[in-house]
Amino acid sequence: MYTCSSINGWLNPVKNVAFYLFLPCTVVAAAFAFSANANANASAEPIPEVSVTSSQNSSSADSLKTQTLKTQTLKPQTLKAQAPRFDISGSYRLKYEHLNNPIFPSSSEDRAQVNRRVSSRLLVKAQANWDVFNVTLELADSRVWLDDNDPTLKSAQVNTLEPLQFFARYTPQNSQYLKGITAGRVTFDHGSRRLIGQGVYRNTKNAFDGVLVDYQVSDWNIRGFYLLPVSRLPSDSGAVADAERAFDKSYSEREFFGLYVTSPDKNVNFHSYWLKEEDSEKLATKNRDLYTLAVEYTKPFAELWKANIEVIGQTGTSHQTASASDTTELDVESWMVHANLGKKITDFTFLRAEIDAISGDNDSADNTITDFDSLYGVRRFDFGPTDVYQAMPRKNLYTVGARSVTKPSKEHNIMVSYKAMWYQKAPESVDNFIGQQLEARWRWEVKPSLRLAIGAAYLLKGDGFERGDYPDDSQFVFTGALYTF
Repeated sequence: MYTCSSINGWLNPVKNVAFYLFLPCTVVAAAFAFSANANANASAEPIPEVSVTSSQNSSSADSLKTQTLKTQTLKPQTLKAQAPRFDISGSYRLKYEHLNNPIFPSSSEDRAQVNRRVSSRLLVKAQANWDVFNVTLELADSRVWLDDNDPTLKSAQVNTLEPLQFFARYTPQNSQYLKGITAGRVTFDHGSRRLIGQGVYRNTKNAFDGVLVDYQVSDWNIRGFYLLPVSRLPSDSGAVADAERAFDKSYSEREFFGLYVTSPDKNVNFHSYWLKEEDSEKLATKNRDLYTLAVEYTKPFAELWKANIEVIGQTGTSHQTASASDTTELDVESWMVHANLGKKITDFTFLRAEIDAISGDNDSADNTITDFDSLYGVRRFDFGPTDVYQAMPRKNLYTVGARSVTKPSKEHNIMVSYKAMWYQKAPESVDNFIGQQLEARWRWEVKPSLRLAIGAAYLLKGDGFERGDYPDDSQFVFTGALYTF
């Protein structure tokens, strides 16, 4: 029977539904009450007007700006309560994918040589905005067809009729430091999206329950957050294949919290994240206790050039597997580096070189885990299409490649990429060369509400991947349409 973690305060599906339906009503009602009270008070007494001006002797970001407060008494007047503003938007995407020869070594007993899939994703977002308050509810429905007996089909592709986002946000207008407080279920991106990101190509998105607090100090943006990652349900393969319905939920035994900081020019990002989890009756985990620190730096220079580098270190402890019988705690020491250097070579085309170095592990018998854990990041923009094609995971990898993006007009976007890949630590008796991947993708904005896409990827397998029942090169194509409203 479905039950929710005690931290959510939801005891059964009925209460879960009630929470989603009645919380926005409560917040909006409270806002109206607050407005009415303010309106009544405004009619009864004069309003002091406070203006804040910066001193002409204000110094650099190393010191706080001095401020002069001027108060002026206004004549009594009647203030009209601002009416809430409502908005509904959304999108519907339909995508077809076809793969011949799985990219990873596998046997014919595990999966078929050819995999076809039609997937759909419907997003509908409703927002209510009143003064400094915002309430958002977003529903998502992700489904697939033509995908029989596919072991790669997971809840990352199928999640039917689910409240993807449900939150209230307070954005003060006159606060020097506090810029916003968000509470509820959210989905969002941080920086490069290699550690926290929404799935764009993937059929579902990562969601979290919790609180985010946004500050601004000397023009630096600082976000602190405490979140419980949401597990997509159901998770068993049979229920996923049948598109069965269940409420997603978070667990108090899995916590994700930290800081995200960006510079005034958005060229420097700092990530400081903690992930702590432990097994419970409803949750099987690797008992990860990880600290991840990342720095990303982007530097435009010489007008047409741009360089970017991201360095991530990870330490802590974890079990090797999520099995209940695995109780051995191992040290974690992992890392990742991505760098690219690019130039605008024509009025329409940007070309860049890319490298990745990501720690891996080929010895499960030692006392240390060196496989990098990308937490809740996404990888499509680095390593190719996910879902059916699956792309390389962000671990145990060296890559060198190039990518060009051409925009001949605002309606067309063409991407072409090449990437050579090696194991950072190859499995025993396996060559370290994975292969060479070619990819191309074209997007055409037929009109503002309709975008078409077509793409393909080809993996020329190296000796390291010429194993199993499907050693031949992998060929993949996809096409899709996105309608927004």
